[in-house]
Amino acid sequence: MNIVELERTRLRAIVDVDRHVLEDLHHADYVLCTPSGDLWDRQTYLSGLYDGSIDYARFEPQSEIQVEASESVAVVRYLSVIDVATSGGGGHLECWHLDVYVREDEGTWRCRWSQATDTIRD
Repeated sequence: MNIVELERTRLRAIVDVDRHVLEDLHHADYVLCTPSGDLWDRQTYLSGLYDGSIDYARFEPQSEIQVEASESVAVVRYLSVIDVATSGGGGHLECWHLDVYVREDEGTWRCRWSQATDTIRD
């Protein structure tokens, strides 16, 4: 599976809360920088998905998923539309995403870092 397919699979797993895929595609040291600037580690993010305190109704790319890759690192960039509810609020977001995948020793790609920047000006 190529990096674009992996990212699309990861987004579907986030919306569907597919535990197996989420555990497999998020690096043990994963960190998300949210549009509000909060940092969520893997445990915080995945636990929130599992218990419903982070609930995505929609998370879809709205632009081409661009990839720059080497043998061990891939950087992914795209614009997305997100509909999400969280314990702190949520709503409709349009974000630029920058995700960094690393290839582990056994050859598996995992998302190590994600950053989302909201493009909607309030």
